[in-house]
Parts: sequence; structure tokens; C-alpha cells
Amino acid sequence: MKEDELRELFREMREEPVPADSLARVRASVDQRIHDRRWLSAWKMAAALVMVGCIVAGYLWLRPAKPVQQMRPPDIAQVLPPVEMPALPEIPVRSAHRPKRARPRPAVEAVPVSIRIETPDPDVVILLVN
Repeated sequence: MKEDELRELFREMREEPVPADSLARVRASVDQRIHDRRWLSAWKMAAALVMVGCIVAGYLWLRPAKPVQQMRPPDIAQVLPPVEMPALPEIPVRSAHRPKRARPRPAVEAVPVSIRIETPDPDVVILLVN
């Protein structure tokens, strides 16, 4: 359809009377959609709760039945055989050489230096000042 044909069609539709029950039908369908969304969100909430319950049940089912027997340090020392460590060789320690202190030199007065650079453009002059 071209634009002119669409305009004609809209003009014809504008002149037709609107059915009285159309607003009621729209409201009913909107209410139905809202009810469906609420029902869907309730199912999502229930599914999330069931998933959390399954995770908790799996944790409780798979955890160890008895706690691990804990031993005090003296008991462990009696159970384990003594370990003999070989003697470590002595490593000679060398002293670090410290650098000689540099004596500060007397400060020399700074002589102001200025450099003037002229460019081909007569209005531009670069002046470098220290």
C-alpha cells in the first residue's frame, strides 16, 4: 500500500463508530495478562525456593557423618616418629661495602640565561628564560 491509500483507509476508519464494548475488552485482556504475570512470578519464586532447599539438603546429605578426631600437640608428638634434620653448613657472612660519603660542593650562583628565537613570522618571537 502507498501513503495515499493508507490515508484514505485511516479516514474511513475515523468515520466508523467505535464499539461500546471495546474498552471493556481491552481492560479484561490487560487484567488477564497481569494475572498471568503474577502467576508466572509465583512459579519462579517457588522454583527458586525449591532449588535452595535441594542445595541445603545435598549439603546435609553429603557432609561427613563423624567429625574428624582432633589431637592435641603432645599426642601428635607421641604418634609421629622423630625426624632427624641434617646439620646445615655454615655460610660465611660478608660485610657490605659502604660507599664513601660525598662532600657537598659549594653552590654556584646561577647566571640567568635567556634565549630569543625569531621565526619567519614577524609577529611570533619565542623567548626562553631560565
